[in-house]
Amino acid sequence: MRKIRIVTIGGFGHIDAVFRDLAVSDEVELAGMAPAYENEDISKFVNLPPAAGKKLQYRNYKEMLKDLKPDAAVISSRLDLIPQLIMDAADAGCHIVAEKPLALDIQKLENVQKCVKQNLVNLTAMLTMRSDPQFVAAKQVYDSGVIGQAVLVNGRKSYKWGTRPDWFGEKDKYGGTIGWVGIHAFDFINYVTGLNFTKVAAMKGNLAHTDRIACEDNCVIIAELSNGGHATISIDYCRPEIAPTHGDDWIRVVGTKGVLEASLSKKNCTVISDEKGVFEQSLPERKDMIFRRFLLNTAKGQTQENENLKNTSFMLTKICLLVNKSAEQHKFLDIA
Repeated sequence: MRKIRIVTIGGFGHIDAVFRDLAVSDEVELAGMAPAYENEDISKFVNLPPAAGKKLQYRNYKEMLKDLKPDAAVISSRLDLIPQLIMDAADAGCHIVAEKPLALDIQKLENVQKCVKQNLVNLTAMLTMRSDPQFVAAKQVYDSGVIGQAVLVNGRKSYKWGTRPDWFGEKDKYGGTIGWVGIHAFDFINYVTGLNFTKVAAMKGNLAHTDRIACEDNCVIIAELSNGGHATISIDYCRPEIAPTHGDDWIRVVGTKGVLEASLSKKNCTVISDEKGVFEQSLPERKDMIFRRFLLNTAKGQTQENENLKNTSFMLTKICLLVNKSAEQHKFLDIA
């Protein structure tokens, strides 16, 4: 099988997470890199394996797509630009790994979905947290049945503020913290339990970073789950800068026969089960290489897992848009 040729578009976000998968892959070749807009700085990724030491840079991504005709494009830039970048790559026949959320409003999301379908390409959002060993272990526990059926799920996303781009303070470019950060929590709840969301309500605010008032630094969400259970999600940008890790991400699943908790910062997955007692679930030795597998599945024509990722990516984006609407309208919203 010939190597899968990919390009990158953009200089912000989680391209490095895709690169981690590709750095240990002989099946994929990085063919080009370009900014998403004029003067965008892409140096953060140019110096990472598998790009380091290679002359791969283009000034214009459309010219790059035309010249190289790559198999896939990895897209991660300013969030308001993501929809058009996806559609341009899809029109060029590329399969796509894209930054999330896939759009900042429903109409643009529908346009992206239509374009991807028309061009018969695969797509996954950068749902990076389902590759983390702690959440993989939590899924193994839940799937084993030792804690029974989920009745209540709590998710937490807490980040340091650190250094944020100026455009995080512009709503039309950033969109909101629920879409940028909260989507991870919806994803790992869905990934671990297999449950969907049927009703949501949310509140949001900015108390500690008023120089970027459009960037909410605290959000709280409640949701109804597809099995009749419930979930809560908290999101904040207020993790102390002296904390040992950038994030404090955590899930707690209360089941009919036990409870599990998985923490990225503590690097563990603990379980209390009526059947099995108290124990620590062993963690995989390394992250699951979901992006490598996505590309290989595409090349081999094995599309079921990729189809699931595509549907999940659009579903989660839509949920976050509705949650943001709920917070602004101060009411519960049903999810079709």
